[in-house]
Amino acid sequence: MVNMMEMRKFVLLAFIGAAVAAFLFRPGWLRAEGAGGDYPNLSPAESRDLIGKRAADGNFVLLDVRTPKEFQEERISGAVGIDFLSKTFREEFSKLDRGKTYLVYCRTGNRSNGALKVMKEEGFRDVYHLGGGITKWKEAGLPTVK
Repeated sequence: MVNMMEMRKFVLLAFIGAAVAAFLFRPGWLRAEGAGGDYPNLSPAESRDLIGKRAADGNFVLLDVRTPKEFQEERISGAVGIDFLSKTFREEFSKLDRGKTYLVYCRTGNRSNGALKVMKEEGFRDVYHLGGGITKWKEAGLPTVK
């Protein structure tokens, strides 16, 4: 028969194990995987709030790293585009001001995670990531422009 103290210990260890597993294996859109987690991953609501606070700030850039076709079809208002899949991507990125604040997004987070890796390599410090990309943004009912 298991005593009560052993049962509590077992339950506590099971809970701790589950919490650690949930942290380590959470969905990719909850963390900026490509940058090793160095840049904060924002929800659509947090991203909307950041954009709202910084929209008139010349030191803030909302950066869309999808293709020009995707960018023309639909984007978040105020975004500028640099195609992550372009041959000139690194060259274009090298021209960006490292002193500015960036909120980076793509369709679902894959390309923007790649862009975050480049930003880390290039010494960008003040960078945020829209977790889940424009897909999660639209699922949250937030507006886009054409």
